[in-house]
Amino acid sequence: MKSNLIYLKKLELFKELDNFKEGQFFAIADQKIKNHLPQWISFSPHIFWLKNPEEEKNLEVYTRAIEFFLKQGISRSSTLYAIGGGATTDFGGFVAATILRGINWVAIPTTLLAMIDGSIGGKTALNMPQGKNLIGSFHAPEKVFICGDFLTSLPEKEWFSGKGEVLKYGFLSQEIHELIVKKVPIEEIAVACAKFKNEVVEKDFREEKERIFLNLGHTLGHAFEYNLKIPHGQAVAMGLKYLFKVMGLNQSHSLWLEMVRALKLPAEKMEIGQYPHFDLCAFLQFLEQDKKKVDSKIRLVLVKDIGFCYVEEVPLKDFKTKIQSYAEFKP
Repeated sequence: MKSNLIYLKKLELFKELDNFKEGQFFAIADQKIKNHLPQWISFSPHIFWLKNPEEEKNLEVYTRAIEFFLKQGISRSSTLYAIGGGATTDFGGFVAATILRGINWVAIPTTLLAMIDGSIGGKTALNMPQGKNLIGSFHAPEKVFICGDFLTSLPEKEWFSGKGEVLKYGFLSQEIHELIVKKVPIEEIAVACAKFKNEVVEKDFREEKERIFLNLGHTLGHAFEYNLKIPHGQAVAMGLKYLFKVMGLNQSHSLWLEMVRALKLPAEKMEIGQYPHFDLCAFLQFLEQDKKKVDSKIRLVLVKDIGFCYVEEVPLKDFKTKIQSYAEFKP
């Protein structure tokens, strides 16, 4: 299912939202962007605010959200809006997918990462102590309002995170790779990434064929995110780097370095040596929970060339041995 991507300025977005000012407007929103929204939304009784979306993307907060909206009179004909970064749209989308057996929802991403990835594609999820996104469903938003004006207020770590995910797209698409290398404005690259993902999702909504390539870098990336407590996109960038190194894909690593420089990403922050609290045992244990694991094998997305990826099923035991034997992973 393909979502309708709508690019607009903040004033246009607010005008669109003002159509619901006198009615019931149900939303899940990140409290950090409260001051960047219309004042009437800030005082609306129908908004479920998240203080720390990634930490609150769990069953306990999910139950509170369901109870909140049921008390507010949400119905099967209602539309739920999710306003914030990727964790917020993940959470909001899952609430929409499950409340009253599923209602329509609209994503309003406010971070670079969410605009190019998290809000697009219909993967909605909650985290569990055992790992990220282990409870979820496929439930695509009806619309995704992409407003670049939100990017002007992003802190540095959010830029880093978004650009880390852009790296992945640079391997999946020749067009996006060229935009990165040419150092065009990040807003232009973001549009290309969002369109690319939306087209892939339209062809393979349930991730049975080519959509699995969008998981490039995420196997190790999720493990780094969990182990080091770093932003998702930064973890994906690290996941790419060490996947290429561990699997001996030297050309892919050279291309990674080229794009890291073009995007002006701090390469030193993507070195394991920068994190003295890295726990190899916990890292390897996390890989056991990977959703792409099939029996005793793990599905790795690898790169043959820009725009050409493939899936290789590797025995998890062998993959863990490769990681343990790689110098940078050793204590």
